[in-house]
Amino acid sequence: MSDIYPLAMHCRFEGFPARVRVVCGRAFSEARSTPFSFGSRVDLSRTPQSGVPAGALVPGEPLPALETVYADTGDDHVFHLKVAHYGYGRFYQAAAGDACYTLALVKGLRVEALGICRSFETVDIWETRIPAATDLSAVPVASPGAVVVQDADPGTGVVWFVGDMPGEGLVVRGSLQLGGQVHLQI
Repeated sequence: MSDIYPLAMHCRFEGFPARVRVVCGRAFSEARSTPFSFGSRVDLSRTPQSGVPAGALVPGEPLPALETVYADTGDDHVFHLKVAHYGYGRFYQAAAGDACYTLALVKGLRVEALGICRSFETVDIWETRIPAATDLSAVPVASPGAVVVQDADPGTGVVWFVGDMPGEGLVVRGSLQLGGQVHLQI
């Protein structure tokens, strides 16, 4: 699976505060070159490049990085501790001959400090109702009768549930890495 635009698109991270306080884990006691140790509380601020794509979205090209970034100095390049949140979705066919596309949602967190660079990711897999014959390699163009959905309308209801599916409604099934099998009734 490749992260080629528009088959892959960034997740939106909304509501992130301008500043956060983190508590350092055990890795900081093992990395002697950092000014922090296990249990240290560190205030981080959003950096200037936070939320800014590292390039243009060009059809057929790799998806540029887009992260929400915090650093103890508030700087992208000079820091003692930096934490970056990233995420993207990727449409693909899980197996040859599948009737519909599958959507993988990748959400991650990267911690950087002198002597430490660790990433933590989750990948959630969703079935879609998009037929495999649909060409997703072209950027959608608004045309008469076309509907491009960015967000649900305020009057739209979405119900999450685990277990058996009720008989009515459109359902999409998913597998959350940290939550197991789920269903989304629209």
